Amino acid sequence: MSPSMHTRLPGLRARILGGAAAAALTLAAAGAANAADVTIRLGHYFATEDFRGRTAQHFADRVEALSDSIDVEVFPAESLVKGREGLQATAQGTVDMYSIYAGYVTGQAKLLNIFTLPFPPAGYTDEAQAKFAADPAVRDVIDRSLGRFNVRMLGVINSSGDVGIFLREPVNDIGDLNGRKLRGAGGLSDEALRALGGSVVFMSAAEQFLALQTGTVDGIATTWSSYVNNNLASVAPTHLDANLVRSPYLLIMNGRKWQSLDADQQKAIEQAVTETIAWSTENFKAEQDKLYAEIKKQAKVSVPLSAEDRAKVDEMVKPIYQGFVDDNGEDGAKLMELWKRYAGAS
Repeated sequence: MSPSMHTRLPGLRARILGGAAAAALTLAAAGAANAADVTIRLGHYFATEDFRGRTAQHFADRVEALSDSIDVEVFPAESLVKGREGLQATAQGTVDMYSIYAGYVTGQAKLLNIFTLPFPPAGYTDEAQAKFAADPAVRDVIDRSLGRFNVRMLGVINSSGDVGIFLREPVNDIGDLNGRKLRGAGGLSDEALRALGGSVVFMSAAEQFLALQTGTVDGIATTWSSYVNNNLASVAPTHLDANLVRSPYLLIMNGRKWQSLDADQQKAIEQAVTETIAWSTENFKAEQDKLYAEIKKQAKVSVPLSAEDRAKVDEMVKPIYQGFVDDNGEDGAKLMELWKRYAGAS
């Protein structure tokens, strides 16, 4: 080997090693960028065309628009997790987020039964409910109740609207629920159905059609949206026009998944929640008006709640309301006082 070759080797080697190091750094940077990308699995039990399904999709779209490092995969119609299993599945990380009906979590978080009080007064509108749910004292109770499961409540992105009672056979009044097998809406609203003489069956929203079709149940308590979008009029043509319950949908998230996000990602999600609540609030009334018109068109019979029945119901729910206070102590009393204030109840 010539002397000149010996003198050139160190420089050549440095250039080779330098190039390799640069390539390694480039690959490492690319790997870090890929590692920063986050996939969030959002589950719910609504049909995609349902307003609640569209709200969940709106949220997912806003998150992706606000953050270039988050991808939201939406699993509608219980395709990943059933509605009644949403809290447990979110706590375990089977799903990262879930848009869940408050009545589905009252078995694990009893204080959230404040959102399932049956036959609320007319003053408890969707707007009143939203204000109640956003009250700091109420939010504190929600956060404490769900925090025990390492689940974070991001916000209330939807209301159930009116939850009607729909039956396979005609009825004359609310007293005709006596002896009927009914799919309940959950929480304390089921106690009201039992007080009226019904027997309550638990099932997911996706099971309602088949249960009605086969006679497994005589009727269901469900939202107007579910009734219209799931073609339930064909198997439950009688509408008992009484609002059994009005309850919010909580957007919840696995606590560990939340903590794994960086500050910008958390900020994007919080902003998407705020924007989604505004969008949902702006569009919900028009959606409800459209659904009610569809119910009147699709149901063969619509039985209004008479003044006599309303008075009967108002007396019937008093011990149920008081039972919530008795079962939940100081927190229960505080929540009931606030609920009555927002609902315009005496």
